[in-house]
Amino acid sequence: MIKLSTHEQKILDLIKDNPEILTDPIIRKQVANQYGMTEKTLRNRIGDLKRYGLIDNKGVKDEIDEFSETNMQKNLFILWRKRRFVAKNVVIVAVASVIIAFLLPKWYSSEATILSSGAGRFNILSSISPIPISDFGLSSISEDINTFIAILNSRSVKEYIVKKFDLINRYDEKDLEFAMVAFEDKMELEVTEEGTLKISVIDKKPEIAKAIVAELLTKLDSVNQQLGMDKGRFNREFLEQRLNETKTDLALAEIRLKNFQEKTGIIDIVSQISAQYEAYGQIYIQEMQAYGQLYNQEMIAYTELYTLKAQTEIQLNVSKVTLNPNNPAVNRYEIMLNEQEKQLDLITSSLDKQLLNIILGLEKIEGKNLINELEYLPTMINFDSFPELGMENARLIRELTIQNTLLELLLPQYETARLEESKNIPTLQVIDEPKVAINKIKPIRSLIVIASVIMAFLLSIVYIYLDYYSVDFRKQLKTI
Repeated sequence: MIKLSTHEQKILDLIKDNPEILTDPIIRKQVANQYGMTEKTLRNRIGDLKRYGLIDNKGVKDEIDEFSETNMQKNLFILWRKRRFVAKNVVIVAVASVIIAFLLPKWYSSEATILSSGAGRFNILSSISPIPISDFGLSSISEDINTFIAILNSRSVKEYIVKKFDLINRYDEKDLEFAMVAFEDKMELEVTEEGTLKISVIDKKPEIAKAIVAELLTKLDSVNQQLGMDKGRFNREFLEQRLNETKTDLALAEIRLKNFQEKTGIIDIVSQISAQYEAYGQIYIQEMQAYGQLYNQEMIAYTELYTLKAQTEIQLNVSKVTLNPNNPAVNRYEIMLNEQEKQLDLITSSLDKQLLNIILGLEKIEGKNLINELEYLPTMINFDSFPELGMENARLIRELTIQNTLLELLLPQYETARLEESKNIPTLQVIDEPKVAINKIKPIRSLIVIASVIMAFLLSIVYIYLDYYSVDFRKQLKTI
């Protein structure tokens, strides 16, 4: 209940005793004079009590007492008593919102869906590595989509679109910077779960929206092609430099082996030693063939591992340039390279050990009084100088084999890089072409009207309760 002052309670009691004063000014004047008041004062107090909802033209409202038992009942009663006020506000706001919704300009959206074609993006890491690049989190699809988004959000593309379609005047902005911000608000990029990219632009004219999306696709493809060609040129230059170095190293290895063969007469030391042992007897030749096979197997393993190490070096160098230094792929390539170098050291030691086994085996044969038999054989390798010559011959052949393998690896990759550098083909696939929209995307008139009606209803309720519960506070303000 409202807390009434003593004077207001006195007036309320007067009305209970003399309800006629509410409608009859003569009786009201008589009662006012009887209680030492003017008719105007009594009339004003009666008006206050009516505004508080305590009385009407029929007299004091008994419903106040009936509904004052709980706050919930009282609040519902207050709201029910002001239902016409709420309804009037809701109707006015609803009509106004409908008018405003129909006056707001219509906006249309045009949308295109694209997918990377993978063309023009030569990936040297995947082309030379037997290890799937996706295992390192380097998915080519996600990388291409991220590149598309970065290009579309770049300043150069937005500035190009703003100038081409005169968006400064179209959006009524004061300069290029504000126009680019406005265009950014009207362009939406969405990556779907399937890995496609949706590009949508809204405009008041559906034809302009379609034209902007189409121009964005053209500009995106152009910039992406240029980036792919630049990357292809970098890969080609890198592989070309590495290929020239390999050719030089191969030529030097051939010259060193040729000079060694001319000087010592050793062509294939393992075959020549095997031939010598064949002269000594079948038992010894079988033993040395076993050593030779084991040595050849170790040599093959060494060559393959060295080739993998060379691939890893190329992958590491490329990833350091094309990827972020903190990328997990860079760290993994470094770990792979260190491990391969350790394995190469182990195989090298094993090769030297196998060669020493062959050498020691020959020294044992030499000690079996077979020297006289050597006099009747063709010119053979001198056993005194065999350890040093054998090691040198093996290393020269190994170096030549390695350089040949590297050349075979790099040459096709170099040709591929040259081809990618000169490519000028589309780098994206357009799944959904931009179309001229038939229906507007906004304003959503029903949503505007519904939201306005709900807001009007809530604000009316707030006003009713604030007005009712702030009566005492307002009375205190009047007394100040």
